[in-house]
Amino acid sequence: MKKIFLSIILLSLLMLESCTTKKQMLYLQDLDRYTNTTVNYTSPMIQPNDILKIDVGDLNPIVAAPFNNNSGSTTAQNSVEMMKLSGYLVNPQGTIMMPILNEVKVGGLTPANAETKIKERLINENYLVNPTVQVRVLNNKFTILGEVNSPGVISFTEESISLLDAIGLARDLTYSAVRKDVVLIREVDGKRLVYHVDLTTAAWMSNPIYRIRQNDVIVVTPNKLKVNSGGLIKDPIQVLGITASLAAVILLILK
Repeated sequence: MKKIFLSIILLSLLMLESCTTKKQMLYLQDLDRYTNTTVNYTSPMIQPNDILKIDVGDLNPIVAAPFNNNSGSTTAQNSVEMMKLSGYLVNPQGTIMMPILNEVKVGGLTPANAETKIKERLINENYLVNPTVQVRVLNNKFTILGEVNSPGVISFTEESISLLDAIGLARDLTYSAVRKDVVLIREVDGKRLVYHVDLTTAAWMSNPIYRIRQNDVIVVTPNKLKVNSGGLIKDPIQVLGITASLAAVILLILK
């Protein structure tokens, strides 16, 4: 009988341990406090290993053609993967090699700043009179690992996306995720920065980490129950199911 009571106590403790409170699960619980706050948008900087698509235009397309590194059929040009192959790879020194202009330093510039720099060179070096320049990063991506439903390396076409967008692309966090301490790793100017984000509050939305940048890494850690179970118990619902089954067995023994 003592063994049965001990089993019941242990099961009760397990259930208490597996219980997840509302404060641990819900996102942005104090969002109303941050309504109508100013959103500070900063354009991400071009960095080494970025692949750039640069289009140079002019009123006379013929004179602008030599400055464009486009090749292949129209179908191939419309493929992002094909555009990456013909794009400009930013080297570790932050430079690219363009036709005629040769070496152009773009590392540390925003795409808009890079457009201005290339345009000024085309004018100042007497190549074009009134050119247009468009610069776009083709290989925007981030890595998300841990307690999400679809971890991995995820590409995006926008200049930048929010951290919530990134989590949405990973099909949300699992029940076992620790929402109060999501780790974001970012490299800026050759330095690695580590941020800790509490998704249960909206306070972090005013910080630079609100928007995901190229090559960011997001790590979502599991809660204690998931760690202690060694991955065998996926979420509290499974724990309750196991507990109910064991309780039924104990009741049968008592009868």
